[in-house]
Amino acid sequence: MKLDNTVIIVANLGELKAYKTVKHEDIYNNELKINYSLELIDAEDFIEGRKKLHELKSDANGRRGPGTIEEHSVEETIEKRTVSEVAQDIDTIVQQTKPKALFLAFPKENNAELLEKLSQETKKVLKKNVALDLVKTDKNKLLEYFQ
Repeated sequence: MKLDNTVIIVANLGELKAYKTVKHEDIYNNELKINYSLELIDAEDFIEGRKKLHELKSDANGRRGPGTIEEHSVEETIEKRTVSEVAQDIDTIVQQTKPKALFLAFPKENNAELLEKLSQETKKVLKKNVALDLVKTDKNKLLEYFQ
């Protein structure tokens, strides 16, 4: 698989990592061998997306505790806002790096919503989308998920 000028982004609601492919050419037994490694080009944390609801709950006076806010709507709002932030960061990375191809991994629960929020420019270069959370996956194993 030819991966020249490819960006790989793995993200979830708490974190994003972007890598560019680096081509390596070696001659082995008089044959040209090409392989690729990944170089980290960006890493983002989405603090609000990582917090648990009980860490965010408070009433008008700043007291924390159960029953102080509508839990479901707050979780949903935080989730939507974080998905939008992730989409904006992905769009920015694509604008800055101008890759020929983008490979993306984002958890199944919010994958479709994220895809809807991506810009047309990003969608044009998106070649592979994997509905998995690969943020903690060793970078040397990431390419296996996109082949």
